[in-house]
Amino acid sequence: MVRNRFYRVSPSPWPFMVSGCLPNMAVGLVTWMWSDEIGLIFIMLGGFLLVCCLYMWWRDLLREGDQGYHSKRVVKNFRDGMAMFIASEVMFFFSFFFAFFSSTLSPNVEVSGTWPPVGIRVPNAFGVPAVNTALLLTSGACMNYALGSVRRRDYDYGSLIGMAGAILLGVAFVALQYREYYFNSFSIADGIYGSTFYMLTGFHGAHVFFGTLFLIVTFVRLWYGHFLSDRHFGLEACAWYWHFVDVIWIAVYFFVYIWGGGQLFNWWFDYWEGDVWWMKK
Repeated sequence: MVRNRFYRVSPSPWPFMVSGCLPNMAVGLVTWMWSDEIGLIFIMLGGFLLVCCLYMWWRDLLREGDQGYHSKRVVKNFRDGMAMFIASEVMFFFSFFFAFFSSTLSPNVEVSGTWPPVGIRVPNAFGVPAVNTALLLTSGACMNYALGSVRRRDYDYGSLIGMAGAILLGVAFVALQYREYYFNSFSIADGIYGSTFYMLTGFHGAHVFFGTLFLIVTFVRLWYGHFLSDRHFGLEACAWYWHFVDVIWIAVYFFVYIWGGGQLFNWWFDYWEGDVWWMKK
């Protein structure tokens, strides 16, 4: 390999092996959802192999950076790739929001023509979801503090404290969302409301979970001194992803819990003491 501004990575088996692990987990998930316990074996086996392959892949990537192969142009390509990945994630959530708005703005007769559907006891938007919003926004602030500390060459105190705070708040978010799911009175099988609710909040929770793993890996790298004030793209990419998770949650909180859960209409109804159509008089 020659060090130059147009460096291209050497042939690697890890992308091919990762692409084989993911369909294995998908097949296992579908099998498990059809009440076949063997699906769990496929999921766990695929997940274990995926973690091993990703570890080896990222190990090789870090070694290339330490050996000086990642020039400014290469890092720019990394930035563009991360931006494209986040854009694809936005499109992923857009599909679920589209299904949610389609059902909310024009509810079918099968759900009584109202939203939320009759018989659904929606979660209180100002309970656990509000606490989770505060946790995630505070975690984003901790992430910014850690990134700013590295840029100021504070590698031993501020950066580590900020990353540790972001990790703890991310874990607390996942734990509280699990608690909310446990006490919910409806499931993903309860019509279109349950489907859209759990698809949006569940996939966001999965992103928080994997984002927390991203934070932990970045914290370990920070602990071992992998980042400098002028060389910290890994930390910056982690911050981009975590802020993406923050923004998506704000949209989920407002549209799914407050607006889609009827909280906004209830506030409007109480404010006007039931005379919500006063403008028509």
